[in-house]
Amino acid sequence: MSIKLVIFDFDGTLFDTHRSIAHCIKLTFETLLPAQAPSEAEVHRLISSGAGLQDTFKALHPDVAGSGHDSSDFDEDKWTTTYRSLYAEHGQPLITPFPGASELLASLRARAIPVAIVSNKGVAAVATALKNNGLGDSVPEDFIVGDKTPGASRKPDPGSYANVLLPAMKAHGYADSMEASSVLVVGDTEADIRFATNIGGARSVWCRYGYGDKAKCEKLLPDFTVDSLQEIEEIIAGSQ
Repeated sequence: MSIKLVIFDFDGTLFDTHRSIAHCIKLTFETLLPAQAPSEAEVHRLISSGAGLQDTFKALHPDVAGSGHDSSDFDEDKWTTTYRSLYAEHGQPLITPFPGASELLASLRARAIPVAIVSNKGVAAVATALKNNGLGDSVPEDFIVGDKTPGASRKPDPGSYANVLLPAMKAHGYADSMEASSVLVVGDTEADIRFATNIGGARSVWCRYGYGDKAKCEKLLPDFTVDSLQEIEEIIAGSQ
């Protein structure tokens, strides 16, 4: 079946953001808990897992992680707000699109295939990164699903697709319903591959060049595995 929607992950899939995330986690600890900086290895592990921002700070905070303390005492709003403020200033300049991102998005637009992004980032951060890199017109803002988007849920739960993207597509004049097999989910972590499965038959593209745990992702048997964004163009062309 031909592809009628491509859902991209953002971090480690369309954009190289590892350095920006790690740097701003470090800055957040320097701001709020300077004596308890996390190890680079643990930060890398959490980025590779696709963990959300709140879960990341809960896992890294010494008063919560492995302590037996009630995590409800952890002020996640303070930590995430501080991180996002620092990210806007110090993280955005470190973000770069992976090779082929611009060309792939342009090709999908020329083929009239809608593009969505489902990310753990806030919508504003994703939209800013796209705009800063000349890709602001590639994805309608209501096709960007991020942290705290109403109706969204964290991958691999399919809520972001069912509750946000399908209504947005309908509002843009696309069909009221869509066969899941016509949806392509592109990402670099276990959460992305499982997200495709949970949509109910969507096809998954695992980006091996990204940040995900390779052994765990391989075990999930994604439909396609690519080493560059350029290879996705071949998958799209072969489906038409």
